[in-house]
Amino acid sequence: MALALIVLAIGSVAGGWIGIPHVLGGGNQLAAWLEPAFSAPRVAGAVAEGATPAAEGEAATASHDALERILMGVSSAGAAAGIWFAYFVWVKRRSIAENAARELAPIHRLLLNKYYVDEIYDAALVQPIKVASQEGLWRGFDVKIIDGAVNGAAAIVNSSATLLRRLQTGSARTYAGSVFVGVVAILAYYLWL
Repeated sequence: MALALIVLAIGSVAGGWIGIPHVLGGGNQLAAWLEPAFSAPRVAGAVAEGATPAAEGEAATASHDALERILMGVSSAGAAAGIWFAYFVWVKRRSIAENAARELAPIHRLLLNKYYVDEIYDAALVQPIKVASQEGLWRGFDVKIIDGAVNGAAAIVNSSATLLRRLQTGSARTYAGSVFVGVVAILAYYLWL
């Protein structure tokens, strides 16, 4: 499990290098690639009077840079606060986590069981598919239809072989009599027509 988390962490860091903000001297290739999908259409005549497109672009870049700095600061502060809080609760004062687990037992059990997503998934999808597969596909279709067809064909061959085995006596006199009966039946058929 730790190996999977390490691989995901490496992927996160490598993915972050794709989108280095303009403020930090990067060129966000991902944002440039996605820009046509997320840009709002420009309306003709929407430029304010007296404003030049160059001045409008510089103002937008300055406000965009300021917004990037604010968001980077807020997210970095949030991450640092989360790391500090986790270190404080789990390393410095482990009793806080143990008391919280004891006092908030239903919430702790809910979080410990991952919101029971696996159990709900098992009850809603896995078990119905398992029952449908066993009862419908295996016992219903496979055993009754496919195996029934194969076993039925074998039963037909076996019963016809049992019937035909009685005709296979090995006696030339019986074979000659069978041929004679067949010739008479064919002649009778042609004379009848």
